[in-house]
Amino acid sequence: MPEPRTDLTALLARAHTAIAQARDVEAVRLLQQVLERDPDNLHAEYLLAIQHAQVGLYERAEQRLRVVLGRMPEFVVARFQLAQLLLMRGTGGEASLWLAPVLDAPAPLGDYARALHVAAGGETARACRLIEAAQRLPQPIPELAADMRRLLAQWRTAAA
Repeated sequence: MPEPRTDLTALLARAHTAIAQARDVEAVRLLQQVLERDPDNLHAEYLLAIQHAQVGLYERAEQRLRVVLGRMPEFVVARFQLAQLLLMRGTGGEASLWLAPVLDAPAPLGDYARALHVAAGGETARACRLIEAAQRLPQPIPELAADMRRLLAQWRTAAA
């Protein structure tokens, strides 16, 4: 018998709380429970992908992000996160393919896409400048802005 919608909503709320409190293992467990009961829950699939990346399960994160984007290709943040995972694995060409639909987007989204695109080509210093410029603009997607801040910090640390 399918789980009532309120139970799924409560599970998702608990998962969000666990994510916010950096209780990653608990968040993964809760999100897996949601997906067991509602395999088509795209929100839970996306959150589980992000949690997998958070705990270092990059292949699982990549697989889940591909599932999300296969079902919802216009999900811009998932495109950026998949591109970042691909860059980490050294597959910049594929990362650029996933970014192609947003390369011409207006700033700051387009700037972030172009930054990852040039980073895929090995131009990390130029990518940092693009991210820095984009960070000075109003941010339509705060989560993406936070991801870009973290990425910028990682690149700066690696360059030092």
